[in-house]
Amino acid sequence: MPDKIRVALFSSEYPPHIFGGMGTHVVQVTSSLADSVTFEMFVPKRGDYQELHPAMRMHEVPVPRAQTNVEFWLRFCRNAVLVARQTMPSVDLIHCHDWMTVLAGLCLREVVRVPLIANVHLPQTSVPTLHMENLGLVGADLVLINSQAVREELVTRGLAIRRMSVVPNGVALTEFCPSPDWPLDDGYILFVGRLAPQKGVDLLLRAFEVVLRRCPEGRLFIVGDGDLELYFQRVTHYLGFPHRVSFVNWQTGPALVELYQKAQFVVMPSYYEPFGIVALEAMACGRPIVASRVGGLEEIIQDGVQGYLTPSGDHLQLARRMADLMLHPERRRRMGQAGRERAAQFSWGKVGEATMSLYQSLVGQAISPDPAQILDLRQEFLTSLEPRLQAIAVSLFNGATRHGKVI
Repeated sequence: MPDKIRVALFSSEYPPHIFGGMGTHVVQVTSSLADSVTFEMFVPKRGDYQELHPAMRMHEVPVPRAQTNVEFWLRFCRNAVLVARQTMPSVDLIHCHDWMTVLAGLCLREVVRVPLIANVHLPQTSVPTLHMENLGLVGADLVLINSQAVREELVTRGLAIRRMSVVPNGVALTEFCPSPDWPLDDGYILFVGRLAPQKGVDLLLRAFEVVLRRCPEGRLFIVGDGDLELYFQRVTHYLGFPHRVSFVNWQTGPALVELYQKAQFVVMPSYYEPFGIVALEAMACGRPIVASRVGGLEEIIQDGVQGYLTPSGDHLQLARRMADLMLHPERRRRMGQAGRERAAQFSWGKVGEATMSLYQSLVGQAISPDPAQILDLRQEFLTSLEPRLQAIAVSLFNGATRHGKVI
C-alpha cells in the first residue's frame, strides 16, 4: 500500500459553496485525512473555491447552462469524466457524494479500474434522481451511509448492493462549543435548516402557536433558506404572530455558532431526517434538542437526557415539550450539559479514522463485474428521461467522454 492514498473525489459542494450537511462532511473528512490521503477534487466550475489544505488538488469542471437540476448534474458527470481523464494522475480509489456525482464515479471506475465508494447523505424518493442513486448503490464497491436508519431504508429497495457501511457524521467540537457565560441564553427558540417540506417548519409554527398561549413572550428564530420561505412567512401572519418569529438567512461559521450559543434550545420537527447534523452542532454548544422521533435523530438523542423526542407530525406533543423547556431553566441546563457530553462522541477525527480504515480495506482490491441488475436499472433510468437528456446519459454510459470534448 502506498504511503499516501490518492482518491478522486466528486462533490457538488465545497467552500464557499456549502448548502447543507454534505458540504460540511466533505470539508471535515478531507481535512482530517490530509496527512494520509491526497484528494483529486472534482467540483462544478465556479472560480472561487477555497484551498483549505495542500492535500486537496482542485479540478473545476465546466458545466454549460442547463434547464433543470438533473440536466446540470448529467452534464457535470459527463464533463467530469473527461476532465479526470485529461488532468488526473493515477488514483487508488474513487469517492462520490450523493446522486449528483455518482454517474461520473461509475463511468470513471470502468476507465481506471479502481474501487468506487458511493456516499449517500440524503436518500432520494422520486425519479429520475432515485434511478441515478440506485445505479450508484449497485455499481459501487462500497456504499457509505450516515445512520442505521438510512441502511434500513436502502435495504428495502431490494438492490444487489455489494457492501454497505455506516459512518456517522461528526461535529467540530472546538468550533461548536458553549459560550463563556453558559448556560445563560437570550430567550429564543431556534430552528436551523433548509426551508423544505421534510424539515417540518409548518409543524413547528403550529406548535409555536400553542406554546405562545402558555409563554406569550416566546420568540422563535428560523435560520435557513429555501423555496418555502415566503410561504412560512405568510403562515406566521395567518396565525397571528409575525412579531414573535424572526426569519434569518442561511448562516455558517461564527454567526451560526453564536445563534446556537444564545438559544434556549433547538427544535428539529422533521418529518424525515437521515442523520441530523444540526442536532450535534446544537448539543456541542450545550443546548438541548426537541426533535421528531425519526431517522438518525433517534440514534443521536436519548429521550429525556439530551432533550426530547416527539412523535412525528404531532404538533401538540411538540408544543408541550417546547413549553416544558421554556419554563424550566434548570432542566435546560442539565440536558444541555448531557448534550455536550454526547456530542463529544461524534468528533470529525473519529469520522476520519473510520473513513481511512475503509479506504485501506479497498486499496488494491480488484473491481468485480457489475451485477446483471445494473442493466435493468440503467434502462429504467434512461426511460425516465426526456430524449434530450437521454442523449447526454447515453454518451456518458458509452464512454464517449474518454476522447470527446467538454460540452
